[in-house]
Amino acid sequence: MGYAKTSERREKRLLRDQMRSMGLGYRDIASEFARRYRLRPRAAWRDAYGWSLQDTADRINDFRGNTGLDPGGIASMTASHLSEYERWPGHGPTPAGRRPNPYLLAVLAAVYDCAVTDLIDLPDRQHLPPGDLLILDKYSQPPAKTARRPGQDQRQDDTLALAGAPLRPAPHGDDVTPSRELAESAPGWGALEAQWPCVR
Repeated sequence: MGYAKTSERREKRLLRDQMRSMGLGYRDIASEFARRYRLRPRAAWRDAYGWSLQDTADRINDFRGNTGLDPGGIASMTASHLSEYERWPGHGPTPAGRRPNPYLLAVLAAVYDCAVTDLIDLPDRQHLPPGDLLILDKYSQPPAKTARRPGQDQRQDDTLALAGAPLRPAPHGDDVTPSRELAESAPGWGALEAQWPCVR
């Protein structure tokens, strides 16, 4: 049994080194490890870095101490607890292990330098409380783009931006309107206007 574990560790190390030499990132390695070794996402990310449970527990404790989340080291992570968080919800009909809350997932994401949602998969989603999923999904979304005002033409703005023309606020600052004079003076305007007469 010990030989099998040593052999698998060596295999993972070689695969990790090969993928890194190909320019692949830790997200790629974690995905491959999860697929190839049937790992839960949190275990796959730890293995992607080649860290042991104890290494990772130490890193979590250092991170929480250095960021003021647990300056006194009162809630120290242990290797055995981390293993339970990685294993949850298990493979049986009843969840097994320790359910990670959004706070712990955020700490793990900071330690692994990944998105929180990289650390959960479908079985996690099937067992996490709706409130936890709302937090994880809402705070993992990219910020929404500013809504366009009625009548504002996105295609015209995009065309002007391609031409290198700056956009100038209207006198009252309540809308963004391209300046025709600035647009016509932009480099490449003539060629762009010839290609797309609609910008007139």
